[in-house]
Amino acid sequence: VGGLGPGHSLPKVIVIVGPTASGKTKLAVALARRFGGEIVSADSRQVYRGMDIGTGKDRREYGRVPVHLLDAASPRGQFTVARYQRLAYRAIGQILRRGHLPILCGGTGLYVDAIIHGLQFPKLRITDYEFREIRARLQRLSSAQLLARRRRVDPATYAVIDRHNRRRVERAVEIFYATGKPKSAQPAQSPPGYHWLLIGITRPKTALHRRIVHRLQVRLRQGMVAEIRRLHAQGVSWRRLDAFGLEYRWVSRYLRGQIDRQTMEASLVREIKQFARRQMVWWKRNPKITWIANPAQARGLVRNFIQA
Repeated sequence: VGGLGPGHSLPKVIVIVGPTASGKTKLAVALARRFGGEIVSADSRQVYRGMDIGTGKDRREYGRVPVHLLDAASPRGQFTVARYQRLAYRAIGQILRRGHLPILCGGTGLYVDAIIHGLQFPKLRITDYEFREIRARLQRLSSAQLLARRRRVDPATYAVIDRHNRRRVERAVEIFYATGKPKSAQPAQSPPGYHWLLIGITRPKTALHRRIVHRLQVRLRQGMVAEIRRLHAQGVSWRRLDAFGLEYRWVSRYLRGQIDRQTMEASLVREIKQFARRQMVWWKRNPKITWIANPAQARGLVRNFIQA
């Protein structure tokens, strides 16, 4: 099908987002098979080699569909969102030159935003994991505390910011901690020359929570604890594993004897549910995402998008 439709001069790219365990990969694979696509992963942990079970990196699920940006880095090293952005743009360009349809798929909001908005990252001084930790701490602050911090780190724009839009206040503070510069000193965004179709998967809360619990049990049976033990034996420090969050954090604490297995599993279920909720808060602020409830809706959207 190629990346172009007859009514648009810009190359076309599909984006699949949604909370963890919602079925993004399965949908992306189905769309790639039907419309001649290749998948570009937007998952901040699947980029690391050896982190397979804990991240749900099941290559069998892709079958013969090409997938990019899995296993792109060593878990012992740092991988920034700026590097991800460069590699993802390169992959998208290569897919389009082959006449195929790029499908960006993943749950890491910062990675997706970096691609679709062309975010600039001057002298980024932290990793995406450190960035996520910063975001989690900021979300625990009251609105008054958050505004006070905004005033301290970026007084130039404090007077004009919409103080009732908490997400914008948070974003400005995040930018400062990520780059060392206030938002007022950042370069403008540079959106790439693509035409995007953003599709979001939504599921009822109860159904999503069931999927989260089931998926965790499957990963434990598949050997997730052994995988994380092996990563540590290969030189990935406990501190590093803890920084990866979710499965890697709680299993590494279990392996160190800090918690028992029951606490590990209960903590994981609780934290993954919280993570899914934060993901939805992130995605819901983008009005350009079309939310679907079943694959048939997605197929119709993509068909119309390609033909437009």
